[in-house]
Formats: sequence, structure tokens, C-alpha cells
Amino acid sequence: MKDALARINLNVPAPVRADLKALAARQGRTESEVARELLIGALEGAKREWFFRQVADAYTPAMRTRDLQILRAFEKLDELDG
Repeated sequence: MKDALARINLNVPAPVRADLKALAARQGRTESEVARELLIGALEGAKREWFFRQVADAYTPAMRTRDLQILRAFEKLDELDG
């Protein structure tokens, strides 16, 4: 079964609305289709950014040392392969 869509009401400045209308017209799509795609993409990007910040905040000197060891091992494999 297809996921149910839920409606949201979003007020944006007039120039943003004009840009959305123009973009939708160029793509031959509706404003809602383009807006939905843009919003979903922005949310996915924000979640990815949050995850990377969490990883960076949790990074420790021991993790850095381990990652450098792994990197060196991969370089040695490349030398053997090349």
C-alpha cells in the first residue's frame, strides 16, 4: 500500500513562491510536486548533516589513531595491487 500523504500549510515570502511557480512551470510539474521534492531533499540533507556532526563530536584521539592505521593499511594494499 502506498504511503498516505499528509497536508501541510507553509507560508513563504512572495519571491520564494514566484521562484517555486517558475521552477514548476519549467519542469512541467505542479508547485506541490516540486515543493514536496525540495522539502524531502532538504530534510534528508539535514538528517545527514546531524548524523555527521554527531560522529564528529564523538570522535576521539583513539578513533583518529585507528582510522590512520586503517588508511595506511589501505595504502599498502594499493601499493601491492599497483
